[in-house]
Amino acid sequence: MRRLAPYLFAALALLLTGCRAGNSVLNYWDGEDIVVTESGYQAAEDRFARYAELLVAAPKDEADEALEGFLERIKEDEVSYYVYAEWLEAAFHSCLSPCRSPRLFGISVKHLTQDGILSKEELARLSRLAVLDNYNLPGQACTLPQGVQAEGPALYLVLNLDCRSCREALTALAGEHPEAEHIALCFGYSPIPDVPGWEYLKPEGLEEIFELDAAPFWFLTAADGTVATPYCAEFEAPHYAKAQAI
Repeated sequence: MRRLAPYLFAALALLLTGCRAGNSVLNYWDGEDIVVTESGYQAAEDRFARYAELLVAAPKDEADEALEGFLERIKEDEVSYYVYAEWLEAAFHSCLSPCRSPRLFGISVKHLTQDGILSKEELARLSRLAVLDNYNLPGQACTLPQGVQAEGPALYLVLNLDCRSCREALTALAGEHPEAEHIALCFGYSPIPDVPGWEYLKPEGLEEIFELDAAPFWFLTAADGTVATPYCAEFEAPHYAKAQAI
């Protein structure tokens, strides 16, 4: 299964934000054709986006039951199965998605693994993402690479030094949360940027905690070291452009 490009994550995020539906999440797919065709691709994407929004808003037991039923249905068509697998990742895993849900993504990955339709390599990638999604959830003690520790509240930015928009994120966040220490967790080969107000670190083991392909993203910890704001890929800057590597 191919990886979705960053702009598709962004497009789905905008779509999810703008969609509202009155359907019950348990009967949402009743009478609907689950097959994704070339001519009906956009309509199917819109329908799934509305469904994802209903799932994250529904009570836990109801959402889990509905998702399990949906995951059984997508096995009706193998081509559609691959498409839905991508959409499930974009909706429930991506930092850009307003429907991000480690729980729902974990259920999805478990089901996809049991089905055995995707390649072993793709299942291994998704399983790794599901594990990483359970780090640094709101209220948890923050998991960081060895040697990284703030004395009080901290804003952490994970960035690829070889990515222009990652470096722009430093400027976009420089004035945010002035009560917090600003720490840039860097990887890549380009020189450290000359943006003041940041402590720049290149710790080992970043890839064991974070999905580096999702950079840039940030998160905020409270004075006691617990996560106050989970991973976020939104930046308040009019010039900010998402993920343009140079």
